[in-house]
Order: sequence, then C-alpha cells, then structure tokens
Amino acid sequence: MKALIFNSGLGRRMGHMTEETHKSLAVLSDGETILERQIRLLSECGIKEFVITTGPFADQLKTVCAKYPELTFRFVANDIYFKTNYIYSFYLTKEYLDDDFLTLHGDLVFNKKLVKAVLENPAPSVGLINKTLPKPEKDFKARVIDGYVKEVGINIFEDNCYAFQPLYKLAKKDLLAWWARVADFINSGNDRVYAENALNEITDSVLIKAMRYDNYFIEEIDNEEDYARVTAGIREFDFDEQEQYDSPEILKTLKKPLVVAGSMKDFFKGYKTFSGYTANPKYEEVMEGLKAFEGCDSIISVGGGSAIDVAKAIKYYSCLDGNGKFVYKNIKHVAVPTTAGAGSESTRYAVIYKDGEKLSITHDALFPDAVVFCPELIKTLPLYQKKCALLDALCHAIESIWSVYATEKSVAYAQSAIELIKENAAAYISGDEGIIPAVQKAANLAGKAINVSRTTASHALAYKLTTRYGLPHGYAVALTVPYFWKLLAENGYAPLGKENITLSEFEKLLDVMELSDKTDIPVSDLPVLTGAVNTERLKNFPLPLTEEQIKGAYLYISR
Repeated sequence: MKALIFNSGLGRRMGHMTEETHKSLAVLSDGETILERQIRLLSECGIKEFVITTGPFADQLKTVCAKYPELTFRFVANDIYFKTNYIYSFYLTKEYLDDDFLTLHGDLVFNKKLVKAVLENPAPSVGLINKTLPKPEKDFKARVIDGYVKEVGINIFEDNCYAFQPLYKLAKKDLLAWWARVADFINSGNDRVYAENALNEITDSVLIKAMRYDNYFIEEIDNEEDYARVTAGIREFDFDEQEQYDSPEILKTLKKPLVVAGSMKDFFKGYKTFSGYTANPKYEEVMEGLKAFEGCDSIISVGGGSAIDVAKAIKYYSCLDGNGKFVYKNIKHVAVPTTAGAGSESTRYAVIYKDGEKLSITHDALFPDAVVFCPELIKTLPLYQKKCALLDALCHAIESIWSVYATEKSVAYAQSAIELIKENAAAYISGDEGIIPAVQKAANLAGKAINVSRTTASHALAYKLTTRYGLPHGYAVALTVPYFWKLLAENGYAPLGKENITLSEFEKLLDVMELSDKTDIPVSDLPVLTGAVNTERLKNFPLPLTEEQIKGAYLYISR
C-alpha cells in the first residue's frame, strides 16, 4: 500500500497564511504542519512510499519530505496548476500507479485511528461518508446506493447523499480504471473539473465501499475559519487517543532514545541515560539533559512527574531555533510513570524551576506520544509517596471541574478519576497490589482532565509550599482544597456537586491516610507566600481572589 497526496493546487486559498507558504504547510497546534502530520500518521500505519503532486511552492514540499530519509517520495509536477483542477495532476501520476493506494488531498487533517480503520476495512476500495453531519453546501457529498459510493459531487442533496471526505483506499485495478477515465477527460480538453467527475462515470464497475467516519476526525482546511476550527478539533482527538501499553515492548521500537530516569536507570543498560535532575527539576539540569540528548532521536522517561517533566523540557528546548522560536521535530516521547498521581504522562505541561521560581512550559508537542503502565514499578514506592501522589491525582480531578476552562470532556475524565480513587484508595493505601492498575488509570484520567482545563487556586498556592517547606507537591495542594471548596460554596458556585465526592469525604480521606490538614507556617512568611502565588493558575479559578483571601488560605492550613 502506497499513498498519493494531491498537493498541486493548494497554494493560495487561505489569504495571508499562504501568500508565501504552501497551504499544506499550515502549522497545527503542536507545531506540526498538515503535510508533516499526514506523512507521520501514514508512515506509522505502515505506508513507506508516497507520490506527491506539486504546483506552487514545490521546493517547500520537497524540503519537508527530505526530513524523512527512511521513506520514499516521488514528486509529480503540475506546471499548469493555475489553470487546471487536480484531475490533471492525477493524470500525470500514471507511471507510479503500481500498487494499491490511499489517495488524499493535501489539506486534509485526520486522526490516526481513522487511517487504521480504513486500512483494516475488508473492502478492497473504500470511500468515507458521515451520516450524522448536515450536508455541506459547498463541499463534497457522496450518493450511496446499497452500501457503495455511486456519485461524488458538490450539488447533490438527496436523501441518499451524505457528507464525504476525499480520502480513498483504492485497489490497484480500481485506481487504474479511474485513471483511464481521467485520461479520457484530459484528452478531450476537460481539465477544469474534479477527478470525481470521471469517477462518477464508472462506479458501476469500480466498487467503492462507503465507510462511515462518524466517530473519527477528518476535515479539510479551505480558509482561516476552517483552520481555527480544525486545529482545535484535532488536538482533542490526539489527546484522547494517546497510545497506552501494559508492556514495555514498545520501547524496543525506538532507535536512539535518551532514557531520563533516576533510580530506575539500571533497568536500561545499553541505553544512553540521563539522571542529573532533582525532585523539583531546575533549568540548569534540563540544559545538561539537552546536552545528553545530542545524537538521540527519541526520549523514554521513567519516574514520577519530575522525570517526565524533565523529558518534556528537553524535547521543548531541543525544538527551539536560534531565535527562540519553536520548530516542530518528530521526537517520540514514551513515558513510563512510576507513581500514580502526577498524570504528567498525559499532559502538555512541564514544570521546572529557574532562579528559585517556577517556570511553566506549555505546548501541545509536549504531550507524550505513548504511555507504558507497569504496576511492578509502583509496588516498591514508599507509602508516604503513594499517599501524596494519590492526593495529587484527586486534586487534579477536583480542580479540573472547578476550572473556568472545564469542558464536557474534561469533567467526564475528572469524574471517572474521582470514582476510581474513591473505590480503591483505602485498599491501595493498605497495600493491595491488585488495585495498582485502577489507581494508575485514575491518575492518568485526572491528568487528561487538567490537560484540557488546567489546575486552579490550590495548585497556585502549592508551589511555594513545596519549595519553601519541602512539602510533597500532592500534599501541599490538598491542604488548601477545603478552604477553596468552602469559598466556592459560600459564593454559590453552580458546578459544585459535579465532583462525585463531598468535602467531608475529601477530609475523611486525609484522616484515613493519617495526614494532617495543618502545617507549620510562620506568620512572618505570609507576605512572601502571598506574593509568590502563581497568578496564571489563579486565573483558572472561577472566583477572583483578593490578597486577603489568599492570605486566609495560608492561615487556614497553619497550625
């Protein structure tokens, strides 16, 4: 199976965004271009040979493809792209049509599971329809009869017509039959119509099975409005579809990884490792890690939030150019969490410290590509760390529900996490090792929740409690949760109750864990603590907080 990507006539349809850049090189939220995304996903699904038609900005496309020396690219130039439709580009590809193909347009953005589903569909030839979407006014629709695509066009709106996206899986014989009819059109001077006009004349013999893409993501980008919508839409699919494994076999697929790990590094003999970081990793430590990454092409992080955050930060800084601009690189990051709490394996955030102050790094590219869950690695975690990590996960879920950025999806993640923690916390703390996978799942779900919504006030206050008094992060966060919970209740905050846990249940959990709800804070430290609050996290809290209320939170937890 090979891929044919039509990129010949996509250069000038998005205003200023494509005045000097090919449309398929529009940048998505993780810094990856549309073309890079297409190549990455298709190659990860087993496609190693590509035929790409070109028109404007052909050199730009070739430069991008040169980043993938392990793949084969054939370029077909349509020198008259400005006065022909892509039917003519299709006509020019004849010498390369020697296999079954996926054919697609260069402005399509789609999720990986869709590609897998298309390739796994038993029908030799497949076209994509959606019966749940309204029929688009100006885009392709397909007429479906007896389960097969019989017509593709713009101006068809009957009951048997549905939204359609131009990504096909085509058996070689069907592709050649389509090409032959395209050749008839070209030879008769008919080169300004869609290639589908030719296809529509032979659908009695070329049988293209209609496959529904209702539960997948695929959209084309025609203008800046599309760009904003599609970019926002696909990132949610990517976050949701992070690859997760219960076996470390995936690690063997990485060619030259750097292993970021502390005490677990002995398990990775033969790998290049980096362990020069502390519990609250510093910028200078990350820079040392960046030096260690030289010569590597991927990252394995093994540990708690610190190890995973260091790995993310190394990836981030390795993608900055000489001007400090982020330039996407396909650096695969596989996280192996050894605690059940931080959920850092499923977030786009990294926290490091520079000159004693928290430095937050946020970028969609920092979201790890895959996670390996190994319950064995958590069995030896000290009980106190287990408790604090579990509290971190629980607080992530609660704060996610409170956040002004909460969505239906993030609330669902958070509620599922809370239910798992309520059901399994006591057994987990008592040493029931069979509970570990459920707790790992809870932490992961809570991480996914804050990846969408971000954390709020309790996290904003916790960072200084950790750096100044050495309190474990999860415990430091949990201390102020009751204060802010009561504050929301006093102000009639509507979403209270979605947490699937009451304040009394939360406080009881602290008792079960035998953790105090108070700590020692000298009164003389209050101005320093209040002035050091993370204002970025405060903005996510649904109530504006005064300096006195923040000071009140510290007094609330002080003995």
